[in-house]
Amino acid sequence: MSRIRDFCNSDLPGLARVWSDHWSQVGAPPPMSASIIERALLSRNFFVASDFLVAEHENRVEAWCQWNGLGGEGEPAAEVVLSAICFTHAGLELCDELLVAAEDRIREQGHQSIAVGPLRDQQFGYVGLPPIGHGVGVPETDVRVASLLTRNGYSPDGRFSRMVVPTAPYRPPVNREMMQLRRTTRTESSPIMPSPGRQAAAMSHLDLENHVLVNHRSGERLASLRLWLSDPDSQVMSCSEAILDLTPLETTDSLTPSESFLIAAMIQTLANRCVFQVETAVNSEYQPLIEQLETLNFQCTERGRRWRKQLT
Repeated sequence: MSRIRDFCNSDLPGLARVWSDHWSQVGAPPPMSASIIERALLSRNFFVASDFLVAEHENRVEAWCQWNGLGGEGEPAAEVVLSAICFTHAGLELCDELLVAAEDRIREQGHQSIAVGPLRDQQFGYVGLPPIGHGVGVPETDVRVASLLTRNGYSPDGRFSRMVVPTAPYRPPVNREMMQLRRTTRTESSPIMPSPGRQAAAMSHLDLENHVLVNHRSGERLASLRLWLSDPDSQVMSCSEAILDLTPLETTDSLTPSESFLIAAMIQTLANRCVFQVETAVNSEYQPLIEQLETLNFQCTERGRRWRKQLT
């Protein structure tokens, strides 16, 4: 017997099993446990059980989904983000019914459209959750979810790239501009606390740092970028990985020479901190930015898409 129902606390081990099974069909099995899901998602003060549906067969959880529909000030947003929909092989027969049930619930809540897939998440707790990382929507390798969305009337909207660089060994590009900046600047870093409160809660399993490039003589700030590292006490994202936040540059499609130098300078210091990989997510349409990141030894390791549907 199968049924769709609301989440309950006893589902936690099943959620972790379904997550691991789902992503194992896409790539390497992710390092996932019930406690990781609890720390990343369920223990957050904004978690709402009514925004979480479970599909079970023979009293065993085989699929689940979660959405988030709050605006920046906690007000209902017109568009809901379906952050996760995952299922086991046995859950394939339930995933359409689960998605339709989620749409019905979302429609009842007064929302007008749905976007699917975590993308540079800073609001919902999925950032750094393996294998989400910074988030590129629905990975193109996740063909089962793409097929599910297609047959239920969703349309792809935007393509995004996961760019990754190893930190050991790391050799930054050498050119006249880089050498000039090396002679005339210094880097400074400081911890930051995200705001508003929802963002602080969603990213509480990370340590956030602001890195600044400063001119030696004038004290002028030439560039500023943020780096997200795992909080070793939370242990949601691997402590050997970091995320470069390029979100403040979304209005542009390229880096300034100072920003490129600052990224290279940051990467050079991370191996000594036992951080061996840095990733970021960028709009695939920003080809100049992608080429600049490739010059800094980043490589595209995955592509994904955001999917959308207008509710009627």
